[in-house]
Amino acid sequence: MKLFKPAFAAVLSLAVATPALAQQQAGAKNVILMISDGIGFNGWLASDYYQGRAGEQPYQVTRPDGTEPVMVGMAHPSLTLLDATGAVLPNGVDPDKAAAAVPQGYDPQTRWNRFETTFRNDFPPVAEPYTSYTDSAAAGSAMQTGRKTANGRVNMDWTGEVPLHSIAQIALDQGRAAGAVSTVMASHATPASVIAHQVSRDNYVEIFNEMVASELDVIMGAGHPLFDASGNRIPESERDAETYKYVGGRETWTKLTSEAGLNGYRFVDRVSGFRALAEGENLPDRVVGIGRSNSTLQAQRAGLPKGDTVSGMARRDDVPTLATMTVGALNVLDQDPDGFYLMAEGGAVDWMGHANNMPRFIEEQTAFDEAVSAVISWVEANSSWDDTLLIVTSDHETGGIWGAGTFRNGEGGPVATDRSKQALEAARFDPRADTFNEFRAVQNRGKGRLPGYQWASGNHTNELVPLWAIGAGAGRLAAFTRTDLDAAALWGGAPYGWDGDYVDNTAVFHVMNRAFAAELGRGTAGQ
Repeated sequence: MKLFKPAFAAVLSLAVATPALAQQQAGAKNVILMISDGIGFNGWLASDYYQGRAGEQPYQVTRPDGTEPVMVGMAHPSLTLLDATGAVLPNGVDPDKAAAAVPQGYDPQTRWNRFETTFRNDFPPVAEPYTSYTDSAAAGSAMQTGRKTANGRVNMDWTGEVPLHSIAQIALDQGRAAGAVSTVMASHATPASVIAHQVSRDNYVEIFNEMVASELDVIMGAGHPLFDASGNRIPESERDAETYKYVGGRETWTKLTSEAGLNGYRFVDRVSGFRALAEGENLPDRVVGIGRSNSTLQAQRAGLPKGDTVSGMARRDDVPTLATMTVGALNVLDQDPDGFYLMAEGGAVDWMGHANNMPRFIEEQTAFDEAVSAVISWVEANSSWDDTLLIVTSDHETGGIWGAGTFRNGEGGPVATDRSKQALEAARFDPRADTFNEFRAVQNRGKGRLPGYQWASGNHTNELVPLWAIGAGAGRLAAFTRTDLDAAALWGGAPYGWDGDYVDNTAVFHVMNRAFAAELGRGTAGQ
């Protein structure tokens, strides 16, 4: 991890170490957590190579005031569930059927033992100890609360009986503002983990109603019941209870969009309304913004004209970008003089990882990068790195992205020849039919060209993901690091300068929590 280490005489060492020590102990008035859902080191490199910005993104370089980003890897396993006999339950089993849960952790030696270690649940036998890779609900809960839980739980312990206190709740308890923004449904797992407490991430109606009944000041995402993923209006005759589930049901939607409103929220769904917030015009105290798509804002669009995009299809211009939503959210939250907490998610990166769709995967990650850039510009114009902590990371890896030639496929080619289910599945890794060659990072083929890559899976994997932290309290990550030298040999050095240090995802909560506590001038902020 890049941290200043004094190397001279004691007096000189003390003098030059002061800025680093100050950063490590600093308190943060504002904390911003930005999550690109479902992307690991290889996926990040793939997008950065295509953009021609590997190692040059604004969050990867020293800022104009001299603030340096701290970079680590991050492990993210959820709990391993056991049955009454102590046997491991496969990933995906209803946690209500478990009799116990044990920490799994990330073990570098086990991980690099064989290629398929991080996605063993893709093929039988699945009841093995090192298979409990996370979903977004468990990963989001770990980052927001500092506690591990079972897949599917949202800020509830693995039994589903004990609620977990999130960093947004802590911020609100301290008098700060708080918000959640996403490019997928506002009640999806990652935004839900900001404030909701549910035994299942699939309880969308309950999650959204809990969010709008909470003290959250900003809720933004997709999930609009009146428009499909391409912006076409859904006829009234085709709308039912399922149509309204992501926005709390028809009754909640009716109240939210009425002239009287709901719980003091201003409702926004037109792109012009989101842009007005981003420009700081007529800011409300609270806002719910639902972009005009029932799923993702851009990733699942279809039937649009050709355009200058990686996928070759024009983007929708009737929905906001993540950058626009996030800057609008910052403007609303910044009205609170005590500071704020914001989580902003590029949620559809994961969806395109599941689909093994590299062009749209890169589109979504590029949109995420643009949002991070906009946030950095906002901080440097409206706050400072002495007052604000920004963390940029992912919740898990999706799709098992590797460099071309990592494995020889015995049935399909290195990349699916078409978008059919059969072709996609044939191109993925299967240890019963394919041959592993060696671990290869994705290959850089130049700006504007797809990198050399293969998709090994259609699911989540247990691969390390990168994390960058900038500003007040970022140095506290040093207290949580371990080292994976094998991962560093693959992804270390250029372009990111990573040295193999990594943290568990629960460290994200502890760093944010301690930053808030230090700003208040006390030792701990508690759960």
